[in-house]
Amino acid sequence: MPPIGRRLIAVDAQNLLGCHPANAGAVCWEFAIVESLRAVGFREDTDHLVIAVAPDWAFTVKALAPFARLVVRGGRHGADLALCNALEDTSFIASRYSEVVIASGSHILRSSVRALADAGVPTTVACLPHQTSSKLTATAAHVTWLDRPRSVLGDAAIVAAASATREMYALAPVDANPRAVPVRTQLGLAA
Repeated sequence: MPPIGRRLIAVDAQNLLGCHPANAGAVCWEFAIVESLRAVGFREDTDHLVIAVAPDWAFTVKALAPFARLVVRGGRHGADLALCNALEDTSFIASRYSEVVIASGSHILRSSVRALADAGVPTTVACLPHQTSSKLTATAAHVTWLDRPRSVLGDAAIVAAASATREMYALAPVDANPRAVPVRTQLGLAA
């Protein structure tokens, strides 16, 4: 029997940007990760966080979520496939977690959601509107819609449109432990 309330949260960081990763500014990366964790009610002291990303963005993501298990895979759909591998052992997951939250809209994760359901693990998909597989959301027990970074941040989310100073979400240490806590700050970033 899984511990009460312990969840496995699996995030495809690139999928939450709403744009190609090379076009995403630092503020976009931060917003995508911090806001997705806030939207699903991530609790660092209880939940287990796995973030998948392509090798080019691994250092960016690890700096934003140092407490997460990072899975890295290159190639087409690399992050999606890395998440599928992390979710593969459904009997182990069923014995450890009361729920799995998948923050991605990729159709590739549909088979993982189905396998988890077959193992008795309810799954929530947290995803961006207009960029999510309808087959994935139809397979999940619950769906949480996330804000698109650019719709909240405007042009500051995109590298080419970055301004010299912009307001952004930052990770702040709380109780001497790094946690994903949205804090408004002003950063002077070069355009």
